[in-house]
Amino acid sequence: MKKKGWVKSKVKSFICGYCKECNKQLLSDEGGWIVTAKRQYFCHDGKEGSCFDNYCEIKLKQQQENNYVW
Repeated sequence: MKKKGWVKSKVKSFICGYCKECNKQLLSDEGGWIVTAKRQYFCHDGKEGSCFDNYCEIKLKQQQENNYVW
């Protein structure tokens, strides 16, 4: 008869950060997230409308507005 009890997991996952846009917890073994050069974390699931894509669109609009100011 097999003993019933708690089995320790061999794989550990760590919290790497939280998404800047939606505040979702980003784990080391999940994937689907991006870190920018400024150490900002974003969700990225490869679909349109992900947090990283939204961030890029906002930054692009801000850059275009700043370039048009004389």
